[in-house]
Amino acid sequence: MDLQGARRERRLELYRARVTERLRTNRAAIEALYQGGTLFSPQGTRAGRALLRAQQLLQRAGSLLEQLSGDGVVPAPRLPERIDELYRELDTLLARGDALSGRHHRAASVARLPGR
Repeated sequence: MDLQGARRERRLELYRARVTERLRTNRAAIEALYQGGTLFSPQGTRAGRALLRAQQLLQRAGSLLEQLSGDGVVPAPRLPERIDELYRELDTLLARGDALSGRHHRAASVARLPGR
């Protein structure tokens, strides 16, 4: 049994779940702004722009996850330094997305998971 491979897969799975959940909640928040008509007020417009920017960051995070898994056009990185660099970028994108979408609490952050 490949313990290191299992850890890598679990870490990737946790990040995927986190990005998917955040994309879902951001979309719901944008829809709520639109359906409630709040989006068309100055304050709602600012909130909508912030949520759309957070959505862009989360989409970028999704493409990094695709790269890490090797599912995309680019093969998965092999060097531990490169893998760690991509996870650091993911953590940054998630933190920036949280700030834009109004999530300031950090409950059970995947950033605290062991790297290898």
